[in-house]
Amino acid sequence: MQETITMRITLDLPDDILRRAKIAAVERGTSLRQIVIDALRREIEEPSQGHRKRLTSHPIKLAADSPLRTLSPEEVKRLDTEGDMEAEMARLNAIHR
Repeated sequence: MQETITMRITLDLPDDILRRAKIAAVERGTSLRQIVIDALRREIEEPSQGHRKRLTSHPIKLAADSPLRTLSPEEVKRLDTEGDMEAEMARLNAIHR
């Protein structure tokens, strides 16, 4: 049987999370330590939904002379936000006609 090596660490947790974890431990008849181990194991081992994965390639191919190639990420975000705002305004105007 393989021996498990453990390491002692200190964590700074928000009060509400710690309180809820302690309550969950009592309700489940286990320790706070085991709650943390189980939560970390799930987070590491299970592919979770809602977490974005890092893109390994560009989502679109841009032409070499595309003006978008010169934009910074902040400028792209700004243009995207402006586009979202324009679309929302058009939707609201269509509703109120």
